Amino acid sequence: MKRWLHLLHRWLGIALGLLILLWLISGLVMLFVARPALHERERLQALAALPAEPPPVSAAQAWAALALAGAPEGLRLQQQLGRPVWLLQAGQTWHAVDGLTGQRRPPLTVAQARALAIEQAQRLSGRTFAVAEVELLQRDQWSVYGRFNAQRPLYRVALADADEGLELYIGQGSGELVLDTRAWERGWNWLGTVTHWLYFTPLRANGGLWRGVVLWSSGAALALVLLGLVLGVQRLRLRGRYASGSVSPYRWRWQRWHHLLGLGGGLVLLTWLFSGWLSMAPWGWPGGERAAAGEQQRWRGGALQPGSLVLPLSVPDGVGELAAQRLQGQHLWLASAPAGSLLLDMQGQVLPQGLDEARLRAAAAGLQPAARIVEAGWLRQPDLHYYSLRHQTRAFPVYRVAFDDAAGSVYYLEPRTARVALRVDQAGRWNRWLFNALHRWDFPPLAASVLVRDVVVTGLSSLGVALSLTGCVLAWRRLQSSGRRNERKPS
Repeated sequence: MKRWLHLLHRWLGIALGLLILLWLISGLVMLFVARPALHERERLQALAALPAEPPPVSAAQAWAALALAGAPEGLRLQQQLGRPVWLLQAGQTWHAVDGLTGQRRPPLTVAQARALAIEQAQRLSGRTFAVAEVELLQRDQWSVYGRFNAQRPLYRVALADADEGLELYIGQGSGELVLDTRAWERGWNWLGTVTHWLYFTPLRANGGLWRGVVLWSSGAALALVLLGLVLGVQRLRLRGRYASGSVSPYRWRWQRWHHLLGLGGGLVLLTWLFSGWLSMAPWGWPGGERAAAGEQQRWRGGALQPGSLVLPLSVPDGVGELAAQRLQGQHLWLASAPAGSLLLDMQGQVLPQGLDEARLRAAAAGLQPAARIVEAGWLRQPDLHYYSLRHQTRAFPVYRVAFDDAAGSVYYLEPRTARVALRVDQAGRWNRWLFNALHRWDFPPLAASVLVRDVVVTGLSSLGVALSLTGCVLAWRRLQSSGRRNERKPS
């Protein structure tokens, strides 16, 4: 039986050793380089400032121009190419209506996309660019994610910038900037997120196939490391050492180092593979970090009603976007600018600190109408679930509300945006330890210090890389020796 376990470990290592090595190296890259994304600060910086006076076309007229049933799921006012534009989301698609004429704007032409990209790039970088290439596409390596579906097709506009290699992705229907990438981001992410998540476009475009490949490969890798740990402990002799005086029976250095490194780093590698496997939601493993659709509806108190939306008589200086919000059946405007966001009521009055405690508590009660609030108060510094990392920022203060429902739901509410920032339930608390802590090593002491966490994760990753590298050398030698034996066999 033991021989069969050794053979299984050997051949699983031959099949998966290189993939595990790449997972470790790419994970180390991801610690320092995030996937290409348009951060909210960049998105707002790229927007042109709205005129002080509201456009002649109202939100109700813009929605009527689309002649669509129901209510919009999102509604924003922006300034594009020198004209106010209403952006309205219906279903899974964003539409644009001219704020001066009230006519539905046709999809952007290549010339319009080129002009819009030049404006946005100048506001982002403070420099004037020429356009090197414009391409209309459904998806590519950096826009394969599902969050871009409502904006497809996209214009990819490459700017003539040898130093930065800036490329902008603009929705053809909405004219919105949805993604920006730079040459160094794209280069590092081939070794980082693309390799780590197996996010190769042909594979990732088929969500079911991609999930199956990652789930089964990580599961098999988990079995490989678990088996290696069991066999490694069995061969270890701390007392009554082997004739060589070593605790390991292996005399060839690569085998001995693989054995000893496996005992030292195998457990850490096992936790990384286990937590990564869990992230693929085997058997529907839940996450519990976003408010469910029903909770979001109760938070809003109904759908947006364009007929009830009244623009403020004067838009604050520097605001690049007005977004309609709904809270407990009442409408608000979220006025966003690079310097920050402000909430406005329908009378145009600014709420400088956002929603007050009484209003947040009343809105929170609607999230769980059958449960009782057991704790509520302001959170001004990180706690166990709401905290920042290098690539994950959190706004403070937030209003934290805990309920006595069966799931033990806790909500973190942003007063300045009138949104649910985070939801944690029982499954989310398990996920906090089984994925976040085990995979990202954001244990409370480490999450508080970027430098200490970097040192710990880099050290452990280096140990795992050394272990995997010895395994790859052994696999290569085994394949070479098998090939030579086959060559010696008579035909």
